[in-house]
Amino acid sequence: MTYLSGKAQKRRRYTLYTLYVSIFLIVLIFWLPIKKVSYTILEPVLLRYGVTKESFVVFPEFFDTYVSSHQTLAQKNKELRLEVERLSNLLAENDAKLREASVIEALDIKSDTKPIIVYPVMSDITRLYSTIIFSKGYKDGLTAGSIVYLKGNRAVCTLKEVSNSSSVCQLLTSSGVTTEGVTSSSSINLPLVGRGGYYTADVIRDTPVTVGELVYLKSNPKVILGSVREIAHNNQDTSWHIFVDGSYNPITSSIFYVQP
Repeated sequence: MTYLSGKAQKRRRYTLYTLYVSIFLIVLIFWLPIKKVSYTILEPVLLRYGVTKESFVVFPEFFDTYVSSHQTLAQKNKELRLEVERLSNLLAENDAKLREASVIEALDIKSDTKPIIVYPVMSDITRLYSTIIFSKGYKDGLTAGSIVYLKGNRAVCTLKEVSNSSSVCQLLTSSGVTTEGVTSSSSINLPLVGRGGYYTADVIRDTPVTVGELVYLKSNPKVILGSVREIAHNNQDTSWHIFVDGSYNPITSSIFYVQP
């Protein structure tokens, strides 16, 4: 049994050697045709392999370049935004200075000291006819109790709360606020009461007050409080009810003045 098994193994090895030698001789004899056919078949495969290998080599370099370029562009974009903001602030500041210089010359109040110009800050609409918040305070020369007015000496409000960089001004027409006024034609005293945008006053019947005449602040007759809009009365009344429109209009008023 062992003899037969060894003989079979020798036969298989001999067959394999013969096969290898035959294949080698065939390839050697027919090398040129085989080379031509194999090259035609293998060329696309080799090219695809080369491109794929190259892409894996180039991708890290491309990714690194993309990331560094993106970071550089982001930094430049940030610097440009900051520069735009700086120039916008500078332009707004210069524009405000030009407006202040032009409106100061048109003010009617004559004084040795120039008035302080203040601008309102957005606030709750429910306080539209109650208070105004300004963007200036102690550091700008404002003090509590000062009268704030519009162009043409038209009184608006009294500074009630003044902090370092802001202030709160209570409108003279605010509901319940009392102000002593005087008429322009006959200097009749009017005890004005704020009604939220306008004043009312009760005077003795037949008091010489006319519709349209101006009403001034009694403590400073150069400052206008408003004008008489209506006089309500009848033959049985012992007093007349007077309506006075205030000078302040929240829609059209944007520049205010305070005399230091």
